[in-house]
Amino acid sequence: MIRFDQSGMMIFPTPEKIKRAAKLEELIVIKQCFCPDGHNLVSDQAVFDGFSGIVLKVKTGIDDGLVALNPVYGLKHRISFGIKLRKDELLEVLCPECGKALPVYSTCNCGGDLITLFLDDKHDFTNSLLICNRVDCNNAQIRFHNEVVNYDDSGNAMFG
Repeated sequence: MIRFDQSGMMIFPTPEKIKRAAKLEELIVIKQCFCPDGHNLVSDQAVFDGFSGIVLKVKTGIDDGLVALNPVYGLKHRISFGIKLRKDELLEVLCPECGKALPVYSTCNCGGDLITLFLDDKHDFTNSLLICNRVDCNNAQIRFHNEVVNYDDSGNAMFG
């Protein structure tokens, strides 16, 4: 598989190729998510596979910058801007627009925190995207009406 084009730009597969490679019938794509003050965190500052990414401000003890996450649930691509991410480092996760810290939902099984990105502007924890604040922890969940959304064995989205 070719990873870079002739100008050195990284090539990301198209959604159809992703579906086939992952054997998924449908993709769950986060098209909007919000900070506690209602700012949409999905932005076209970073685009993954044709979809606008989830852009977050992050801080470590001494550095800060932006991280863009792939909005396709289950795909773990990310890009960082202005900050070097170090494996296992814990990040403070903030809204890039207002600088407000995103709330902690619970402790992750890795010892980090699951950070809440609200799926609607009602700031309801039962409708949220949860991501771990530990660099390279792949734990992420979508909660819809307080049920966890996953892909089943045939590649369809399911609750439970």
